[in-house]
Formats: sequence, structure tokens, C-alpha cells
Amino acid sequence: MGVGIVSDERVLANVYHMYKPPQGGIHPREAANHHAEYLPKVLQEALAKADIDIKEVDGIAFSQGPGLGPCLRTVATAARVLSLKLGVPIVGVNHCIAHLEIGRFTTHAEDPVMLYVSGGNTQIISYAGHRYRVFGETLDIGIGNMLDKLAREMGVPFPGGPLIEKMALKGEKYIPLPYSVKGMDVSFSGLYTAAVKKLGKERKEDIAYSVQETAFAMLVEVTERALTHLHKDEVLLAGGVARNKRLREMLKIMTEERGATLHIPPDDLCIDNGAMIAYLGLLMLKHGKAMKIEETSVIQRFRTDYVEIPWEVKKHRKIYHNAPGAEAIIKENEFFGREVIQKIRVKKGYRLPALDIMLRKERTKKEARILHEIKNLGILAPIIYDIDDFELTIEKINGVSVVSVLNELDENEVRRILRKIGEIAAKMHRQNYAHGDFTTGNMILKNGKIYLIDFSMSEKNATVEEMAVDLHMFEESFKAAHYPHISLLHEFYDSYRSLMGDETIAHVEEIKRRRRYV
Repeated sequence: MGVGIVSDERVLANVYHMYKPPQGGIHPREAANHHAEYLPKVLQEALAKADIDIKEVDGIAFSQGPGLGPCLRTVATAARVLSLKLGVPIVGVNHCIAHLEIGRFTTHAEDPVMLYVSGGNTQIISYAGHRYRVFGETLDIGIGNMLDKLAREMGVPFPGGPLIEKMALKGEKYIPLPYSVKGMDVSFSGLYTAAVKKLGKERKEDIAYSVQETAFAMLVEVTERALTHLHKDEVLLAGGVARNKRLREMLKIMTEERGATLHIPPDDLCIDNGAMIAYLGLLMLKHGKAMKIEETSVIQRFRTDYVEIPWEVKKHRKIYHNAPGAEAIIKENEFFGREVIQKIRVKKGYRLPALDIMLRKERTKKEARILHEIKNLGILAPIIYDIDDFELTIEKINGVSVVSVLNELDENEVRRILRKIGEIAAKMHRQNYAHGDFTTGNMILKNGKIYLIDFSMSEKNATVEEMAVDLHMFEESFKAAHYPHISLLHEFYDSYRSLMGDETIAHVEEIKRRRRYV
């Protein structure tokens, strides 16, 4: 629980008192009691640090959500009392956006992709169309909760993440564990279960080391994929897990390899803190977003993309003449007189060599196999000519990437393309194939036809879950990259439904319900 005091220019005070349960994880009611007990003390300390009288405060902000209901309600009640007593405006703010805005404020990031990693949250967030949109996220458990749960299984007290980090420094052996990346989304439950099964069979230090290397590589990969898809060149790291030095190191390697910039706020502004709530409240109040008391009810499941952003987020992007991909470089060449593309999966410096080699080989072989099979389904895709360990030689499709042109097309053409994409998805799924990275960034438009590319994460004999992930991924990435056409997204689903029915679409809703905040 924290109290922050900010001005337009700087953070004046950022004071907090952390709740630490005597055993196990956080107990919501006990945490709320802790907040009620320490809030007056923390408030007085913040005022003293800022060297102001409480009567000089011009507005009150509080976290309206997401979070634990009892904790949110305790602090919201205190905020209402202060607002009424001081006669100043009040505003409830989104906790996740507060992390992003305090990060932009303190690091001078302009238009970043934010990797938000905390106990309950693991999200890739990007600004588009006056909202911060969730581009990718965990499909089950947050990275911080996963590390804390693993720590408890190891007999390590809460919070376990920092102690897992210390144990990992003594790791000597990498233990292969499930690596679950699904486009821009990740899943940690399989990794956690596999790690727990290793307890008693492997050194705890080696398990901690292997879990960190695997989980963080997944996070860095999806962050890089978001940079590629959105053509952005800034990463902002936020959340409690952002203090992990190995995660920072891996992100730094990735951003340097692709010529991007990594921004990290000071440690005390990475964790949940009052200053971030105060600063976002300042922005909201300056843009006329003060609330009536009856509007200040907490929203326990408060999605980042529900909030309209009234201030301008300045776009700051490099113009790539040959934009680097998330996992491969592309070279144009000739193959026996044919125009071809050489797709070379390059070494990723942020990954351990053993993990990196395994992923690059596995994905290259899988893509070659699926490319060979997919054309029999009536789906347009490049012809494969040759394969090496990390390299494919494939037909060059002389068209344009759908992601780069869709926002410029008229409504009728967008409708046609969305219906066609729905048809392509249905054709794949009817034959039990899932693409695994089904976004407009992996589609090429040529003479009115759509070619599908990049099958490195595809699945044959796919489950309904894997097919639903395709649809979920397309929806989330479409909202982030093509926000002017969000109202037309139903064309994709209508086309898909006409060929596949409702079962897979219904499963998309089940995936959404699993998310921490829906």
C-alpha cells in the first residue's frame, strides 16, 4: 500500500508499506486490514517527505482496479473521505495504465510497447486509437504468481520471486522445460507443473535457473514480436518482476540486437506504488476526468483497454527499410531462375544456446512440413524449395503485408479481406491445423488474394483450444494494429462461423474468461 504526491514536473513523494503474509500467499482480507492500519501513517510520511500541508493537495486519485476487491475498497473509501474533507476533485484510475504512464513520465519513453510483469499481470500493451490495447498476455497465470507459487513449493517465503532470482544465480545446469508461446500470448501453467515435478530430482538452484531462463525468454520473444508487428522501437518494462536483473539483461540484449531502446523506471516505481496512481490521476484531472462520488466504485476486473486516453501519445518510430523480424531475417535471392526468399532463423543472444538452437531447429522443420501440407487445404502459401537447419528457401510472393495496408483501405475492401481471412482460418481448422501466429503481419495481399506465411508455431492435429487461440490472437492483434476498423471485426467471425459453426468461437470466450482481468 502506497501514497504518492506528484507535481507536473516531478515525483515529490513515494512512500509505501508492503504487506507480507506470515505464510503462504496474499490473503485479501488480511491485506485490506493492513492497508487500513498503515494508510494514515504512510500518508503523513508522504506529506512530510513532499514538505507540503495536506490542504495544498489539489486532487485525490486512487486505484479503481484491477486488483483484490477488499484492498481496492479500503483505499477507495479513504480517497472519498479525503476528497470530501478537502473539497478537491477525485478520480479513480486504472492500475495497469498507471504503471505505463509513470514509466513514460520518468524515462521519457514516447510510444513504447510495454511489457507489464507483476504478480497478477503479464501483458504486452501498446497505444493505438486513444487506448492502451492489450496486444498479448498470459492465458493462465501471471509470471509473478508463478514464481511465488514455485517458491512456496520450494519452502521459500513470500514474496518468492526475488529469492528465486538469487537461487537462479547459483544454477549450473539448464533443465529443458515447456516453452509455451502462442503468437503474442504465453502460458506458464505447464512450465510451473513441470518445474514442481523436478523438485527432489534436481537441485533447486538448477530448477530456479531453468524456470527463469525459459519464462523470461518467452516474455522477451513476445515483446519482440509486438515490436515487429507494430513497427515500434521502444520497450518499457514495468511491474514488480521488472526488478529482476536477468529479465532486464535479456530485454537489453534483444532491443540492442534490433536497434530499439529499452526504458526501465526506477526500482521503487516498478513495483505497485502510490506515485504512479497520483501521476495518472493528475493527467486525468487535467483532461477533465474528475468523477462524482457515486462513480468511484471499484472495478475488480478493470481491463486496460476499457479506458479512453484523452491525451496525445506522440508516435516515435524508426522507418525500417528492411524491418527486422521477430525471429528471422529475410533475404531475396534466386533459386534455379526463380525469385525466392531465404528465411534465416538467427541466433537470439538473450536465449541460452541450448534453448535457442532447439527452438530454431524445431521451428524451421515444423514450418517446412506445414508449408508442404497446407497448400493441399486450398490455402495460398509460398512454395518451399529447400531447407537447412535454420534456413528455408521459399517462393517470393510479390505482394504487400496486410498489416501495412489494411488501415488505408476503404471499408468495403476491409470487409472483403476480413471475410476472406475468416474463410482461411476455417479451412485450416476444418482440417485440424492451427497457425499459431495468426495475425495480419503474417498475411500477404497480392492481386486481391491473401497468402498465409510463417507457420513456425503451427500445429497439426490441433485441439479446439489451439484453434481458438488462433481466433483470440487475431482479434487482439487486430484491435491493436487496426483500431480504425474494430467495428468490422464481426465480418471475420461471421465468415468463420458460416464454415465452422460456433464451437471454436465459444471457446475463445472461455479463453478470455481465464484471463486475470476480463
